[in-house]
Amino acid sequence: MPPRGPKSRAAIDYRTRVGQERRARTRSRIFAAALAVFAEKGPDAPVIDDFIKAAGVARGTFYNHFRTTEELLVATSKWLEDQLILSIEAEIGGLRDPVQRLAMGVRLWLQRSRKQPVLCAFIVRNRFRGRLVEQQLAGDIRAGRQSGRLSIPSVDVARDLVVGSIREAMSRMTYARVSRDYADDVARLILRGLGLDDKAIRQLLTIPLPMMRRPPVGEPPAATAAMRALARGSSGRRRSAGAAVR
Repeated sequence: MPPRGPKSRAAIDYRTRVGQERRARTRSRIFAAALAVFAEKGPDAPVIDDFIKAAGVARGTFYNHFRTTEELLVATSKWLEDQLILSIEAEIGGLRDPVQRLAMGVRLWLQRSRKQPVLCAFIVRNRFRGRLVEQQLAGDIRAGRQSGRLSIPSVDVARDLVVGSIREAMSRMTYARVSRDYADDVARLILRGLGLDDKAIRQLLTIPLPMMRRPPVGEPPAATAAMRALARGSSGRRRSAGAAVR
């Protein structure tokens, strides 16, 4: 067989890239369909055929990406979180102070969760965190510790404090009404737990939050419709939950 020349390698690279892009589009299409299906039927009721029909893909295509509905639920949750952290990073990416980045990121995450109850409820249902979330959070905590501004026993302990507090706050926001200041109150306690004094915390919390311009999901039309559908179910659960937080 004659050796492959530059043109042959370029053709192979092109086909590989096109294949990867097609796979990514198909995966995003399944994610968007998953949001719609989970919105209609909840996280436990759907079967594989529901997602195949909603996504408009062949059975074999679906199984090339996911084997079970639980696997799809986990992957969709991680996908949403990664999209959310990208929308936050688009606003704070220019900040060099890791503590300011951390404070701003926590506040933006809680603000988005409060304004988008569907996204909030979906993430609360699953305990797995997205890869980008873990990378950005751990990086800011580590840098804040190295600067001497965060007083923490370890990055892992601080990470669990931040994630645990945010998750519980999101759970409350999913099933109950909260005050306008609730997100900042949670952020204040998180920052205090990381070793910041009250003066530093006040300074961080008085910084105006930017508008999050980047959409929080990768497929805005389909995903937004699905989120609105799930929001209607979430609002019903809120009303039945009863007491509001004042």
